[in-house]
Amino acid sequence: MEKEIAVNCKQIRKSFGEGPLRFEVLHGIDLQVQAGELLMLVGPSGSGKTTLISIIAGILSHDNGHCELFGQDIDAFSDTEKTKFRGEHLGYVFQAFNLIPMLTTAENVAIPLLLNDMERQEALKLAEERLSQFGLGDKVNNFPAQLSGGQQQRVAIARAVIHNPKLIVCDEPTSALDHENGTLVLNHLREIVDKENRALIVVTHDSRIFEFADRIVHLEDGNIASEKQNHNYS
Repeated sequence: MEKEIAVNCKQIRKSFGEGPLRFEVLHGIDLQVQAGELLMLVGPSGSGKTTLISIIAGILSHDNGHCELFGQDIDAFSDTEKTKFRGEHLGYVFQAFNLIPMLTTAENVAIPLLLNDMERQEALKLAEERLSQFGLGDKVNNFPAQLSGGQQQRVAIARAVIHNPKLIVCDEPTSALDHENGTLVLNHLREIVDKENRALIVVTHDSRIFEFADRIVHLEDGNIASEKQNHNYS
């Protein structure tokens, strides 16, 4: 059976700046990601990786081209429709974590569930269970400032997957993690991809986690320079 296309980008171009300072970051990117696929985007800093995933997630608009998520053009949505679609179908891990400092870890993780109208106690119970899966069961009542960088990163990842989104996008999800915790996180994400048929895009410089990918796409100067299939999973 043919797999569902989660992401379909065609000739995506993006520039920043105006006039003589205008600089094109993406030069016509074609990229497809299937449901049940873990795709890693690699390449040097400034190659356009974060810009591309921001466009895919609907956080950033593109200048030219077309990008569909699960057959829907979210650029055609109103701002309200776009926010609703992202809240239901997308999980995003920011490089800066973006945790809310005055909320506990469980409350931070529960946010997507609460935004989707789940009852508070049920949302917190599920958040605590998810935190336990990421090795943070003893930190559910801690505040972000009481956590290490690596622990904050795991909280951000738990929040991104708590509502079972169809597409998960992670920007450097292991940058603050040691090898043991990086492996824990990727094993869990790999399980979500395989068992729940989710699409996962990971931007990374961390060669230790390449083995978890189905496919590795290398960006260079705003272009796709190469693609490599990992036959361990594909």
